[in-house]
Amino acid sequence: MNEIKTVKSTDELKRLFDFLSITFYEDAAEYGEHYFAMSERYEEMKKQFEADKDFLMYIESNDKIVAGITGKNMTDDRITIGVLAVDKFYRRKGLAKQLVLEFENRCRIRNIKHISLGARFRACRFYQSLDYRFSLMIQVYDFANIDDIRNNKYDFIEKASYQGDAYGFIIYKVPDINEEYIGYFEKNVKTAQVQYIFDKYIE
Repeated sequence: MNEIKTVKSTDELKRLFDFLSITFYEDAAEYGEHYFAMSERYEEMKKQFEADKDFLMYIESNDKIVAGITGKNMTDDRITIGVLAVDKFYRRKGLAKQLVLEFENRCRIRNIKHISLGARFRACRFYQSLDYRFSLMIQVYDFANIDDIRNNKYDFIEKASYQGDAYGFIIYKVPDINEEYIGYFEKNVKTAQVQYIFDKYIE
């Protein structure tokens, strides 16, 4: 079992952020995915650092961070996993599972009952294996709206929706984790960004 360390200083926080952003950038390049700038994640991490450092964790090897997880939007009984990443040379060694299970354990200690998160498609099976429930979220921006989403070929059950002046989303209950759904909405709905979201109630 690898030692899980908790961020204790702003220097450690920046080290963890640098590891996470570099890992996501390299993965995006390798898998042909869009790289989303991580500056917003850093602001979330700083807020979590002030609220409760115990949900900012990492694992090191030879004084180098090789895996990390962050929390965000913590309330009395809910929290969101912000970012989870493992260095590509340390994958398939159980580090991600170890971090998520410790994250859940710390939730139990604080009586946090619900964890939510969003995931790239290739991470979906991992969260499903840990008994997280999945839904499909389609977001639209600018001139597009949620009626553009609703005009689709599927018969999905709508779980939640929102439409503001220049942003909206629909969350659907879907039968399975299928990359076809992502491709369909991103191809047929202007400005759409699509991802699977997950949640779990902690006992």
